[in-house]
Amino acid sequence: MKKIKLNINHPDKVRAEAFLNALKEELEMVPFDWKSMKQSTRIIDAVKMTNTNKTLTITIIFTEFYEDADLIARANSIKNTTRWGYNGSIMYLVESSNSDIADNIISTFAGKE
Repeated sequence: MKKIKLNINHPDKVRAEAFLNALKEELEMVPFDWKSMKQSTRIIDAVKMTNTNKTLTITIIFTEFYEDADLIARANSIKNTTRWGYNGSIMYLVESSNSDIADNIISTFAGKE
């Protein structure tokens, strides 16, 4: 599996890469127009990735402050099938029809010990 490197400028970039590389999924970047989101001025950068068979999508939104994720989530309609959370200034959204995969990814981003 190839190592994921994000082409962004944010203090938590390395931490996000560690989360993504800890997953047992082959991920590839997909286009994502985060500037069209409501409350996008609170976003420093963002990436969207999917697995090779397109059954999983992970969106990572980098913010300046921990509280920004909640404001972004409330301002944008997030589908019922999307699970989201945040870890520091990293907001993550996970979409998958397989709830076991989604749960595993959520727990990795949440900081499973």
